[in-house]
Amino acid sequence: MRKMIVRIQRAEINSFQNVEHGAFKFACNLKDDIFEASSDILGIYGQNGSGKTTFIHALSVLDALLSGKRLPQETVNYITKGLNSSHFSFEFGLTDYKTFYRVIYDFTISKRERDTWEEETESFNPVVVSHEKIRYSCLDNGSWSTLRTLIDCSLSDQKVFKPDARLRDFTGGGSKIVEELRFAKKLSIKQSTSFIFSKETQKQILQNCTVQLYIDLLHSLYLFGRWELYIIGNRDSGLITLNAGIPFSFKVENDSSLSIGSILIRLDAPSCIPEKIFIVVGKVIEVMNTVLCEIVPGLQVGLHDMGKQIMQDGTEGISVEMVSIRNERKIPLRYESEGIKKIISILHMLIALHNNPSMTLAIDELDSGIFEYLLGEILKVVKESGKGQLIFTSHNLRPLELLHKNSIIFTTTNPANRYIRLTNVKTNNNLRDLYYHDLILGGQKECIYEATNSFAICRAFRMAGDKL
Repeated sequence: MRKMIVRIQRAEINSFQNVEHGAFKFACNLKDDIFEASSDILGIYGQNGSGKTTFIHALSVLDALLSGKRLPQETVNYITKGLNSSHFSFEFGLTDYKTFYRVIYDFTISKRERDTWEEETESFNPVVVSHEKIRYSCLDNGSWSTLRTLIDCSLSDQKVFKPDARLRDFTGGGSKIVEELRFAKKLSIKQSTSFIFSKETQKQILQNCTVQLYIDLLHSLYLFGRWELYIIGNRDSGLITLNAGIPFSFKVENDSSLSIGSILIRLDAPSCIPEKIFIVVGKVIEVMNTVLCEIVPGLQVGLHDMGKQIMQDGTEGISVEMVSIRNERKIPLRYESEGIKKIISILHMLIALHNNPSMTLAIDELDSGIFEYLLGEILKVVKESGKGQLIFTSHNLRPLELLHKNSIIFTTTNPANRYIRLTNVKTNNNLRDLYYHDLILGGQKECIYEATNSFAICRAFRMAGDKL
């Protein structure tokens, strides 16, 4: 089975939170060579409540489905109020640098119909993946072939999936395998997972599919979701702000294993972690310190070993406290600034992104607590020498002066056309200045800022004060 590099090329979301419709291409999809071996950056800007974090949530839904995980129960609250479903479409570029493919993954998440609800328990999930469709095309002699449907699976359809010819390719015509897939479909409905990327379906595909290309495409997307698409939301920033803990993101790869994930290390008190995790985090810190001392001169971090301790499950763990080290002096990390803790929490994933062309990292509010000039320097390094794909939201406008116009999209006040790129941008224009100009005077086809009035705000403050 071929291991392919995967990169998101286009996204479309419908009826999801405050986005009625939003679609855009990523910067890599606007180049002459969409498979160019360089970094791909997408920054999302706009006023509060205009759909920036909504897109990060959409990526979280995609990540859960591709990796065969259950959708979080809270996902049902993201479906636009008054509607029963949300629809998504993501286009991917896949390549091993010998052959090139375009894969489109369409899916719909829906609220469960009340007559299908079982007795509500903690494991009950009111949202379900009601439809999935995978199509693909290949690059042949400089042009793309016609899109072919690989799998079209609907919750309401009695068939396992369509078309029939593809079902035969995936099962070899065996009725027993068809029944195994039918069971996998029922299980995915019950567990609120993707049918296509569930562990049961992936197992059947690997064992029984008669077309190697189909195995390569689907399993590459599965591995991408499981190991190479990583989302850092604003909940992580909230824990740092409260000084409650630092979500420590990591990806460690060697010849025999791959470890990826996030562990919460408490800031307000020592944490007890398994010895295996202690070893992994130690390796991560060693790698991270190589870069950290260049970002924040003189700063290193470490885990202060406070001895063995029995964990809640009865196993033996190690009590640790995260510390910062300056001039060989250690102090608890909780006394460092919010910006330093934010950098530490995401740094290892940024290192992985910088060195892995198939890595996609999405960070909500990247600029939170980080010095403006330093933020620009980090993005400049990723742009010039990075290999992976970085997606971020921000309120800090410094990146507008550093990144190409294709690497920035803006939210609008129109929920039916939520994401746009600025038009009429000339090569000598400063995108930051142009954005300010259009915020105040307009000039785009869509309004990008719902005007506020400082006098009205001042009056409202006075009126509120009278009620105190």
